[in-house]
Amino acid sequence: MNKKDKEKLTMKALEELLEKIETDIRRARLLIHQLITWDFSSTSETEFKNLAEKFATYQEGDEVKVIEWVFDWYFMQWSDWKKYPVPLNYASKSKLIPGDVLKLRIMKDWKLVYKLIWPAPRKYVKATLSKTDDNKYIAITDDGKTYFLNLAAVTYFKWKPWDELSIIVNADWKWDFAAIEALLPSENIDNNEKV
Repeated sequence: MNKKDKEKLTMKALEELLEKIETDIRRARLLIHQLITWDFSSTSETEFKNLAEKFATYQEGDEVKVIEWVFDWYFMQWSDWKKYPVPLNYASKSKLIPGDVLKLRIMKDWKLVYKLIWPAPRKYVKATLSKTDDNKYIAITDDGKTYFLNLAAVTYFKWKPWDELSIIVNADWKWDFAAIEALLPSENIDNNEKV
């Protein structure tokens, strides 16, 4: 491998590392926001512990540990309050919302494999894409409710503020997070123009 190839590999590794750090910082900021604005009376620790009784942890042979638990937007939090990070791309592609139950398989080499096994009750809502002052993507519904969105979903599809969306929220619990179902067609397009 020549010097130029090594430099390219190093730059690529640095870019990936910076991307991960930026994602972790965004997660930390959102968790701080969650803690500041969280209404502990609406979704309590007791509710999570009651849910825990329905789920399991077990081994699949000597190689794989399996945990079933609840997705809280960035993490799959288990009954022992350990948190396992759920990749943003997986959460976006699977349209995960808080309250979804996932199965996590922890392989011997520490690879984490997630699977949605019990979707939370869903409600679909029309919203408008916007950004906060600190550049977080949010969806604002017609009745003024604001939901934080998965950055991976917004950036992958290159959506822009003021685009209209169909979002998915938890129908039973009050969370400030939503998954994106789809971009809604613009009402002002010409019949010959594609969306």
